[in-house]
Amino acid sequence: MKHVKQMIAASILFSGIASVAPALASSITTHPASIQAPYEQIATYTDVGTTPHFTGIDHLLHKLFVSNLKAGTITVVDTATGKMIKSMKLGGTLHTVMVDQEAHRVYVTDIERNLLDVIDANTDKEIQHITVSKMPHGLALAPMLHRIYVSSVGNNSVDVIDSTQMKRMTTVAVGPNPWGVDVDHQTQAVYSANTGSLPNGTNNPNGNSVTEIDGHTDQPKRTIVVGPHPWNIVVNQQSHVVYTGVSDANNVAVIMGEQPVLHITVGKSPHGLAMDERRQRLFVNNSGSNSVSVIDVKTNTVIQTIPVGKDPQGVCVDQVTGDVYVANQGENTVTVLHPKQPDAVH
Repeated sequence: MKHVKQMIAASILFSGIASVAPALASSITTHPASIQAPYEQIATYTDVGTTPHFTGIDHLLHKLFVSNLKAGTITVVDTATGKMIKSMKLGGTLHTVMVDQEAHRVYVTDIERNLLDVIDANTDKEIQHITVSKMPHGLALAPMLHRIYVSSVGNNSVDVIDSTQMKRMTTVAVGPNPWGVDVDHQTQAVYSANTGSLPNGTNNPNGNSVTEIDGHTDQPKRTIVVGPHPWNIVVNQQSHVVYTGVSDANNVAVIMGEQPVLHITVGKSPHGLAMDERRQRLFVNNSGSNSVSVIDVKTNTVIQTIPVGKDPQGVCVDQVTGDVYVANQGENTVTVLHPKQPDAVH
């Protein structure tokens, strides 16, 4: 396979706020963006395997790990050249990819085999797999608690894994069919997006909420209604605000405390989410409109909409360079976005 580099100008589309909860509307300032095209597409990787679903990056090793959903493989790409380093056959149906930057470990959920696969990023070899609950999907890491959280679509739960012993500690019941999961590294609150959707397309109308779990006690704390079928979720580690893409409403719900304070209109069927903590940007993959919405989380405003490949799913951000890697499942590519002012931070 070959690597194709494309230098193109990013298309800019501005969007405002769809709706604001009346009680808390004044808690966040929103206004149209005034800056121009902060991101540009700098490359398209084609050496990424078939059905690329999620991406994860080890920024020190300059390696991008891409899960190939239907092929049961992980493709390792050199981000300096865009070329494949290795294709690892794990088996099953591989979904989410998460990279522990300190340990240089890569974690991958295997839906079909009900496993959490563990890869050594230094050697690109699988070193362990852990049996988890049915149809594992989302992943989150709590460094201070030494825990990994794995959402289980088939069990309506979140597994808690001890990341030092690599053993399952407990399982926490949440809402229907949770997909995305993330954790606040300071408060240790864990959030699961209860999608209400199975991989076969079956939908539960009650899939409209986020469950908050107390990470210290592993007990559900509250359920927050956000809208129909939230897919993925991310915590802003600076502000402790939670964002979840509400697929059937084409928006991102912004959660502060016990309820969403507003919804930000994005593209069709928002799927993958990733936060650039340094630059305070949120990236939203719109799988139904083949684009990425860029949100300035200081103002909770869409500042740019960038066309990418077909059916974008997972997305990750290099927290050092600010480069963004978008998995285009429908055309077997990864789009690379780059900040025009990489050293400009908020």
